Amino acid sequence: MKSKYREVFIYFIRLGCLGFGGPLAVIGTMQAELIEKRHWMEISDFNATFSLIKAMPGPIAFQTAVFLGRHRAGFWGGLIAGFGIVFPAFIMMILFSVFFSSIADLAFTHALMLGMQVAALGVIMGSLKGLVKNNYKEIFFWVLVTISGAINYFHPGLEPIIIISFGIMMVLTKLYLRQKNMIMFSVASLFYFSDDLKNLAQVCFKAGALVFGTGLAIVPMLQHDVVVRYHWLTQNEFLDALAFGQMTPGPVVVTATYIGHKIAGIPGAIVGTICIFAASFFHMSTWFPLVVEKLRGKKWINDFVFGAIAAVVGPIIVTVAKMGMGINLSFFLIVMGAVFFVLTLSNKIPLWLLIPCGGLLNFFWMRIAYQS
Repeated sequence: MKSKYREVFIYFIRLGCLGFGGPLAVIGTMQAELIEKRHWMEISDFNATFSLIKAMPGPIAFQTAVFLGRHRAGFWGGLIAGFGIVFPAFIMMILFSVFFSSIADLAFTHALMLGMQVAALGVIMGSLKGLVKNNYKEIFFWVLVTISGAINYFHPGLEPIIIISFGIMMVLTKLYLRQKNMIMFSVASLFYFSDDLKNLAQVCFKAGALVFGTGLAIVPMLQHDVVVRYHWLTQNEFLDALAFGQMTPGPVVVTATYIGHKIAGIPGAIVGTICIFAASFFHMSTWFPLVVEKLRGKKWINDFVFGAIAAVVGPIIVTVAKMGMGINLSFFLIVMGAVFFVLTLSNKIPLWLLIPCGGLLNFFWMRIAYQS
């Protein structure tokens, strides 16, 4: 068993260091290496299980890593896999938080970060392609997206309720039509710390427990709580956190590490990171592997995902629009954001490379404009 622990640790710590390109790219790497080459499980079983993982709340790449680690080496294998895929990005986000503060006021940094922020917004909008590709021809899907976006615009704090409600609504609707039944959702409770740490833990746990489809689903929830509700970060600081989160390897929800460090230093970084992944780890390391065989093929799962994803997409679009309006956008930045949106759709340039390129483009553009 020790050799399996070592195998799991070495693989996932390496993936945590090199896992750029977004969740689907990271999962594709796991499938190619662990399923097709090392044969940790049959490809048919993996594909069926992965379809169920996509229906679970939580960052999908992290959940897949924990599931595979547990499948290979039991509970501790799942814990090792989750640690390995997150720890490198955790360290990088703390370093970003520590050293960025010392240069944040420089003109060079302002130009660079403004470009990166706009690029990040373009990348977020382009990344929605992965969420909507299975349902974009469904008119009712876009009706739900519009409704959820409108609700989020006026009452952003209701997003967790909307996600669950839309998912349940679709399940009940299809149950009525198909005469079937069953639904499941789980929530855990948190301990108490200082006021800021307690609130941070609750905010991150809530976001991590409701990240359906992609880590980008945390954007509306975190933006509302971190910027609007608690005023922990300014809008620009939150955008910086998003940009850094998409530049690091591993799950994008490691943005919570940066936010936590800004709020309460190392303890905040630890609390934010643990809580954002807590619900996903619990699901993948306890009941989910035990019932996965019974869940395969259940029609209600796809129905719930349909409603939940629609409730995720609308608030993301609205939140990106709000954050964009909060930036002093020039014509150049608007065009650049649109270009990065198209480049993200094309999948020809790695996402982690797009964002720093946006920063450099804006820096050089501002230098040219200033000299002229």
